[in-house]
Amino acid sequence: MKKHTLSTALVSALLLLANAATAQVDALDGSNYAGSIAKWQQQREANLKGPNGWLNLAGLHWLQAGATSMGSAPDNNIKLAEEQAPPKLGVFLLEGEEVTFQAEPGVEVFSDGVPVTQLRMNHDQAGEPSRLTHGTLGWHLIRRMERLGVRLRDYEHPAVNAFAGLEFYPVDTAWRVEARFNAYEEPRRPMLTTVVEELGWNPTAPGTLEFELDGDALSLEAYDSGDSFFLIFADLTTGETTYPSGRYLYADKPGPDGSTILDFNKAHSPPCAFTNFATCPLPARQNRMTVAIEAGEKYSKGH
Repeated sequence: MKKHTLSTALVSALLLLANAATAQVDALDGSNYAGSIAKWQQQREANLKGPNGWLNLAGLHWLQAGATSMGSAPDNNIKLAEEQAPPKLGVFLLEGEEVTFQAEPGVEVFSDGVPVTQLRMNHDQAGEPSRLTHGTLGWHLIRRMERLGVRLRDYEHPAVNAFAGLEFYPVDTAWRVEARFNAYEEPRRPMLTTVVEELGWNPTAPGTLEFELDGDALSLEAYDSGDSFFLIFADLTTGETTYPSGRYLYADKPGPDGSTILDFNKAHSPPCAFTNFATCPLPARQNRMTVAIEAGEKYSKGH
């Protein structure tokens, strides 16, 4: 009787494994996979149009040491529209690495819905940045290399409603490929150019991801991005059907066997495709591939 019980349990376990394997195959080859990519595409568009997306950016202003004033009066360092701000809205005080915002007396400025008159602000490289608002405007600090800047948002920016939507290549599992991680002897700190000429970006590059497409052996340098790898690449579609400055892709860090998945169906345009107020890094020479990656997000000026 005990043997029969064990056999039944074993059969049940095998059935569960078989069902799991079938579900995994369906996820890769069937409608489940296409559906998951469709959800990713919908979420990407929602993020672009959302309050912290790229479409509502209204300015990027680099701070100098000392005081930087903001308001609608013409003598402000950061000039705002009269219908959006009072003549004097407030002042940013940069002292060393610290920035304090001081609101003009009598002007309502909020942080997470709480009124503030003065706030020492965190930038985006130090965790979640401090976000301040006044009316339809919002702003936070960004740090790029050694520079600190004010990124300004207009939560009623006309670009959000005017956005025509994203366009993608048809989803194809052939563009979901296994890659092998090839670690450098020591992580590199390359200096990449960005769309802002006077800036650079020097990420940590722990190694490369090696993979094959249609028999071609390819390699992309990967950059550390917390729990994932960040890839910046160009290919033969760049400037033709995809964004002229290349595309971005994220991948899980490799498992114990040294492998991960590159899903080019999730390749997407950088922020600078949607705003003039981004600081996008550009592909390094070794990440410019001589194949056409006809997968992921397309680009046209009609975005």
